Amino acid sequence: MFGLFFVGVTGPITSNQLVQVDPTHWVLNCGNITTNYTDLKEVALFLLPGTSFDPNAALGLYVKAGAAGEWAYRGCVHNAHPSEVMPLQWPLNDDGSPLPSTLGPVQIGISIEPGEQIIQKEGSAHGAKEEFAKRVGLDLFRFLESFQTQQMGDHIVVPMNALDRWFVRFSEKYRRDPDFLTRRKEAF
Repeated sequence: MFGLFFVGVTGPITSNQLVQVDPTHWVLNCGNITTNYTDLKEVALFLLPGTSFDPNAALGLYVKAGAAGEWAYRGCVHNAHPSEVMPLQWPLNDDGSPLPSTLGPVQIGISIEPGEQIIQKEGSAHGAKEEFAKRVGLDLFRFLESFQTQQMGDHIVVPMNALDRWFVRFSEKYRRDPDFLTRRKEAF
């Protein structure tokens, strides 16, 4: 019915290789793929060729870290959109470090859901991307603003390499903790 693969890490994994919990839910234990789940950055989910899928339904992909953790939505596929590459964005500790493996399994969940439910989740996901873009812009503005030593009306005077310096700083922070912007709650 469907397949997935972890970009740059695995080949295709089909639905019959996942544990089917009930008629509409499958689970994949990521500990069987790698010992360091944070190495799994992106997953591609796709409908297998020839799959006849209910036109009013979609496959949702979720992640979960730890036995007590909650399933977090990451994306979907359906007949009109049969494949998608999704960032996994695993749940992390408040300091950005990975959750310890002693808390329980790290899993991918696949669920057949009504299309209406998925559309609502997709809307929330797109809103989160817009919020992320705003936070990137605010981070850049605050960085450039730090160079201002004199008032020039409504202009900020910065060194010519300021944008390059910000991008290096931003990239390093993002590699260490992809969620650093979304944990902060600054007003815009």
